Amino acid sequence: MAITQEDLQLTLDTLQPATSGSGAASNRLCVVISDVHFTDGTVGTQSAEETVWADFFSDLADTCANQHIDQLTLILDGDVVDMIRTSVWAKAGVYPWQREAPQFKKCLHDIMDGILRLHNWPPAKKGQSGGFFYHLKDLPKQLLEAKKTKLKTKTDTDTTVTTVEVLVLLGNHDKEIFADPDILKRFYEDCLGQSLAELTPAYRAWIGNMYFGDANRFAAADSVPWLPFYWGDADLRLFVTHGQWRDRANCLAIAATDSLPGWNTKDGWAVKTWQKLNYRPFTEACFGDTVAAGVLSTFICRSKEALQKASETPNATPPDLTRINRILDELDLYRPSSAAVSRILQEPGRSSTDTRVRDIIEMQLFLALKDWLNWDYTLASAPSSQRLGLTLARYWLKFTESFLMYRIQLQFVRGVLKVLDWLEQVRPSSVYSEDGASLKNLLAFPTFHEALLQQGFQIHGEGHTHIPLQAEADIDSPTRKNFTYVNFGAWRDQIVDKENGGYRRRGVGRSLYVLNLQKRSEYRYFVRDNLNWSDQMDKLD
Repeated sequence: MAITQEDLQLTLDTLQPATSGSGAASNRLCVVISDVHFTDGTVGTQSAEETVWADFFSDLADTCANQHIDQLTLILDGDVVDMIRTSVWAKAGVYPWQREAPQFKKCLHDIMDGILRLHNWPPAKKGQSGGFFYHLKDLPKQLLEAKKTKLKTKTDTDTTVTTVEVLVLLGNHDKEIFADPDILKRFYEDCLGQSLAELTPAYRAWIGNMYFGDANRFAAADSVPWLPFYWGDADLRLFVTHGQWRDRANCLAIAATDSLPGWNTKDGWAVKTWQKLNYRPFTEACFGDTVAAGVLSTFICRSKEALQKASETPNATPPDLTRINRILDELDLYRPSSAAVSRILQEPGRSSTDTRVRDIIEMQLFLALKDWLNWDYTLASAPSSQRLGLTLARYWLKFTESFLMYRIQLQFVRGVLKVLDWLEQVRPSSVYSEDGASLKNLLAFPTFHEALLQQGFQIHGEGHTHIPLQAEADIDSPTRKNFTYVNFGAWRDQIVDKENGGYRRRGVGRSLYVLNLQKRSEYRYFVRDNLNWSDQMDKLD
């Protein structure tokens, strides 16, 4: 569906207001990364190794010093804290779509405790790396140290101190922090190092206007503003969203009522409708949550518990769990989800797999899939194109459960999931596809419409897909001739196939650098891709 002029104008009207400076020329740098997915580690740790973050922030400080940057804007484009991939939900018997449950908020706090424990620690001693949030809060100090080092060379006399703004956009794996203001406050203060008192009236008014058309919504000093859904800066020519609004599995379709409009991903960019719906498509639980929390995390949690119990059986030789535990910890790194099911089903077929391990894996996967398919919310939130296949799989497991033929039953479900993945590629349920960069997809972005092009916008950036992409668009516009789409990919590990069989884990990451160096009339942008391997990641061959 085409974007309306009303939606384009409202988008422009709800961008972050430009900060008023001295009027003098300044050098600006904006750096964007996405999908860092910091988890509590209870079902595996998928985010980048700590050494990567030490290098990232060091490079950021050096770039600011070398380019004489006056203003640095660091955008974390959604899915920063991952509130979905955790064993907490399974152990409590409460899931992200059950927000009225008494234990729901306690689950959020337990998850946040685990995330901070893993990703907010300082280096234990000199030469070691610290957690991401430690480095993030230490960034102003790092910038100052880099400037001092530059001045010591006596080839640089610029003493300007770089100011820093850190903004986090809403993703689909961190939306649960909106469900409890106390958790959102912890995110601001404990993760970002931004106390509520430091949030400016302009920032509070911006967020209120964006989501509710009400500048006073978060005006009170003790209120906790939501995270922005999109961000744009005409001087930097950059517009950024997370990208979940194009993915039917990871946002919620809303049916129209007598008083409110409906929306699904085929309707595209529709900020006026989103405001009327209080942005429910992106703040409420979605089908993707049932997959990540309901199936994978639950299966991993219960399998580990059952395997540990088997290893403690009296008067029996304990099975070697090193390999299977590693595979379970890495299971969420496979894409699509059917690939994870295929991967775990390979293990029971290995001749060297202990029969106790095989039986536990097959039974726990069967139980996790059965529970998932029996939840009403799974079918209610699923894309309409997948409901028939999921319903068929539900009844297949129900009617064949008494046969105890888990391997046959699981292979059937695996086949259904693969067919659904194939159908989604052939006939996507939204303005979204894995290539991400076709002209049809580019024209779905507000950035490449004349209303924004006239303001100077040139680049549209998003994350979400975990697939780093870039494309150049030839759009008929009197304003400008060159336009760029950039997907930021993800800063997390991935599992890839080896050429002669088997799998290997490696780290990936991408950052977009946009420089507007007004003091020397220079504008440019580039990406830095990070691929890394290590002995730590090679523990499983």
